[in-house]
Amino acid sequence: MRARKPFRWPLAALLAALCLAALALTGCASAAGPGPAEPTAKSAGGASGGAGPQATPEARREAELQREFAAQTYYERLDRLNAVAWPLATAGEPLCRQRGRVHQSLGLVADSFNRRDNRRWFAALSGLWGVGEDTPVVIGVMPGGPAHLAGVRRGDVLRAAKGKPLDVSGNSADLTRRLDDLAAGGPVDLELVRAGKPLTLTIPAPKAICDTRFTVILGDAVNAYADGKNVFATYGAMNLFAKDEDLAVVLGHELAHNILGHVRQDASGKATGATTPQQEAEADAVGLYFTARAGFNIKDAPGVWRRLAAQNPTHISAGGDHPSTAARFLNLEAVRDEILMRQAAGLPLIPRPRVAPTQ
Repeated sequence: MRARKPFRWPLAALLAALCLAALALTGCASAAGPGPAEPTAKSAGGASGGAGPQATPEARREAELQREFAAQTYYERLDRLNAVAWPLATAGEPLCRQRGRVHQSLGLVADSFNRRDNRRWFAALSGLWGVGEDTPVVIGVMPGGPAHLAGVRRGDVLRAAKGKPLDVSGNSADLTRRLDDLAAGGPVDLELVRAGKPLTLTIPAPKAICDTRFTVILGDAVNAYADGKNVFATYGAMNLFAKDEDLAVVLGHELAHNILGHVRQDASGKATGATTPQQEAEADAVGLYFTARAGFNIKDAPGVWRRLAAQNPTHISAGGDHPSTAARFLNLEAVRDEILMRQAAGLPLIPRPRVAPTQ
């Protein structure tokens, strides 16, 4: 959509922006916005939040309630993002395979929390998931994915995988990837705890998906961006595009940037380079193919740019590295008609010559 800013992981966004819940009570160090330093998810947990030492007991209790509410809201948004992103990542796999951008996934996201890294947020996060320190828990399950089909649920506590305890060092991306990597050796037995009772579930096999991670970040600004490995969508973008088919157009566009190599990361994980108007137009086209392949209705897809223009009229005649919303509407309208024609004729949805799958 607009400017792409390097970012870290979902917990970094959550912990930094959850501070807004108690902003009237105390100051809060930001980990989500751009600045001289961009801490990792674990170090971001150290940002102070909630009522300060001079606050009344009532204010401290209210701050804790607000943190709990903000945490619940964040993960509900993440659920919606996963529900839209998973079809994009699975249906687009043949296109991503041609670019060597495929990953074997169990279709779940896991994380762990502790007082050292999460400080004031630990109580809210621990209470939300019902876990103690450094206890891995499933924070997201992709609808229709291998984990979901095997019976794994959001909130399941992970005790072991393939008979071995899980390494909870790093961030949620590290833990999730380690679980996915276990599937390379065959079925994965997960030892879980659900509602206080032990449970063992077997995930027979992972699913090949486009190798891009989707993340929600806090903020009212209407923005979505890619960094070469991840796609980020703000609360503002998810609010504006309340229909899943509209959000899918936005996410498909950013996924296309990653798969087409428009945005890359340096050795430190920071996104480098800026896209060109031509690359933005290409991502619009290829992204709409991703959206259509995932089964979303694209009839009104060009209207995404009208809604964006209404939200921020400066984009109507914007220049620089992005085409104007007016030009993007017309271009996407042409791509939509092309896709609808191919669907009506029973032709494969291949955005030639940009990406050509093997099947």
